This record gives sequence, C-alpha cells and structure tokens, in this order.
Amino acid sequence: MKLDSMPRISLSALPTPLDEAPRLARALGLRKLYIKRDDCTTLGMGGNKVRKLEFLMADALAKGANVVMTDGGPQSNHARLTAAAARKVGIERCILFLGGPSFERFDGNLLLDVVLGAEIRFMPDATVQDMEDAMAAEAEKLRGESQTPYVIPIGGSSPVGALGYVSAIRELATQLSDEDKAPLIFFAVGSAGTLAGAALGCRLFLPEAEVVGVSVTGKAHSWLERAARVASGAAELLGVDEKFDQSDIRIEDSYFGLRYGVPSEAGNAAVIEVAQTEAIILDPVYTGKAMSGLIDMARRKLIDTDRTVIFLHTGGAPSLFAFEETFRGMAKMEIMN
Repeated sequence: MKLDSMPRISLSALPTPLDEAPRLARALGLRKLYIKRDDCTTLGMGGNKVRKLEFLMADALAKGANVVMTDGGPQSNHARLTAAAARKVGIERCILFLGGPSFERFDGNLLLDVVLGAEIRFMPDATVQDMEDAMAAEAEKLRGESQTPYVIPIGGSSPVGALGYVSAIRELATQLSDEDKAPLIFFAVGSAGTLAGAALGCRLFLPEAEVVGVSVTGKAHSWLERAARVASGAAELLGVDEKFDQSDIRIEDSYFGLRYGVPSEAGNAAVIEVAQTEAIILDPVYTGKAMSGLIDMARRKLIDTDRTVIFLHTGGAPSLFAFEETFRGMAKMEIMN
C-alpha cells in the first residue's frame, strides 16, 4: 500500500486527541462514547479538511499551481481552510466560489475568508454544479492568461483528498484498545469526501467498524454514488484492490432540517447539550446536525448502545459566531443596575 509514499505536506500537529465523553454517554444511554477531536487540527482554526488539504496542496505544488480555487457555502469550513492552506504553502491567490443563503454580515467563516485574503465570488443559491461549472470556466480563463490554477472540488472530495481520512482511520485504530475496535463511527456528511476516505480506511485498518454518515445537506442519493466513486478512486491511488458501490455506503438523511446552511432545532439542541455535558463546542451547520442524528438514534435505540460509539468532530466552531440570533434566546442573563 502506497499511503506513506503519497505526496503530502504537514499542515497540522497530529494525532488529534480521542476524548472519552462519559457524561454525554450516560445522557444518551451509551456504554462508551469517544469524540475524535479533528476540530483540534492546528491550521486556520482547525477542522477535518486540514487532513485532505495535506494531500491536495502537495498535489497542487507538484503541478506548479499559483492559484487555488474551491467552492462551498457561505459558512464553509472547507473554503476557510483552503484559503489558510494556500497561504501556508505560499500560493498567493485563493478564489472561493460560494453559493447558498444570502448574507448581510461577514462573520464566522466568511470573516476568516476575508482575513486570509481569499477572493470571494458569491453565487446566491447556486447548485454545486453551478459553482463547479463557474470554477471550470475561471480555470480555463486563467490558463489563457498563462496562470496555473488548481481546482479543488467542493469539500476537497476527490480521491486525493480522501487519502486524508484513510490516514485518519489508521491513526484512530492506533488510539483504540482491542475491545473498542468494532465501533460505530458517526460524523457529518457534506460532500462525502470524508465519508469516502473513512469507508476505505475502515476496510484497511478497522474492518469491524461501521461508518455512519449523517447528511447535513440533503437526501442520501445525492452523495452515495460520489462517495463510492471517490472511495474506489482512493483505493486505486493506494494500489489496493478495494471497490465500493452505493450499498457499501451508509448515510442517514433525516437530520439536515430545511436545507444546508440553515440551523435545525434538533441541531441547535445538540450544540447546547454537548457544550453543557462535555464542554465541547459544535456548530449549527455541520457537527450540531450530525450529533442530533447520533442523539436521536441512541435515545430511540436505533443503534446498539452496548457498542463503542465514536463521534468524529469535523470542526466548524467559527461558524457558530454567525448564528448569534439563533442562540440569543437561550442566554441566562440578568442586567443589574
């Protein structure tokens, strides 16, 4: 297997912690719950995309790129971290194509995009395909100007990017005791690249584990084919004989609420519950919704509560600060004269 020989640039201190969450476990009726703290990667306020970008930026530099571009929503963690990674490796131009709900304020991840010097092309309510078509057109224009663009698909969800989570599952396997090596692993699914890498990583390093992606964007059919294709492509890059089809991928799609980028009541409640039991901060766009899925499935006994459960914290705390109005009503505050 070629994982250790694939081009990679270190962008974070690894491994990230694996924290046991006993108070939350008790509240949910779980025998054992761990939280894998990929919010603690050290680049640009952290998150899971750093692992993907270690491989993607190495590929960009190998190809001589002087412009990097990607797409996502206004509070995209991936967009923020792509801008950070470009700065870290010395690529001066980063162009972000952002589609989704309109915004009036530059806060949360958007503010960090600005601080990091990214160029923002806002496409209100654009589909993923709209944004990726716009990126392709911009890349063609730049090539005509003798520039060398490197286009990263939404979420870094390509075979190269997925290698980050093949490596992450190998890391996780070394942190688990023998009795915990058949876990249920839950995490947010936005563009399915983390899911693809984790699915392949579990086949290779934690074969008794079960990966449960919780969609934060829409129905599962939107991402099943992509996850299987990306996982198979990553296996090919590594020279391992593993193939995936849609039946190999599990996505729970009852927890994304109205739409991507819009907080859900259950997701907001999950943010509060995790903060007030374990002092771990989630966000209402990604990890809060994913945790709401785990909470619901545990309390309704839709999963084996005697099995070790791992919640992969994919980061996103900066976006929490874009939703002050959502959480203001929960404040316990007394104004004293």
